[in-house]
Amino acid sequence: SYLVILLVYQSKVDWKPARDILRCNPCFHTRSRYDSIIYEGQNDDAAMGQLELVFRCHLPQKITRDLALIRPYRKSTWVPRTRTDCPMREWGAGSAFIALEHATRGALLCPIFGASREVFYMVDCIDEDMFLRVNDID
Repeated sequence: SYLVILLVYQSKVDWKPARDILRCNPCFHTRSRYDSIIYEGQNDDAAMGQLELVFRCHLPQKITRDLALIRPYRKSTWVPRTRTDCPMREWGAGSAFIALEHATRGALLCPIFGASREVFYMVDCIDEDMFLRVNDID
């Protein structure tokens, strides 16, 4: 298994290559760190999930595939007391395997305190690319 992924993606701002360094590490400076990603799902080009495990499969005929076990997020139905334009996510059911070639870029989700269940804001002000992606998502 791997602890770090260097993910190269095409920026929606200037169409040039950009990169994210994503971590999937149970002991990153004495604390666990499992970053989140945006990936191309079956019916959703901007699905989201938290990395749980990253590994490489060696298949016959010298073919290799990089895979990730993720904990998916889904759109939240929870409504905060204060109106917000920020997209919200909550945990989806179970876990899923994805091919890392379908990972789009890293994502930052922040827990919403005071919610009746685990709900997260998707932070869209990291950079211009994330702002454009998030506002295309919802």
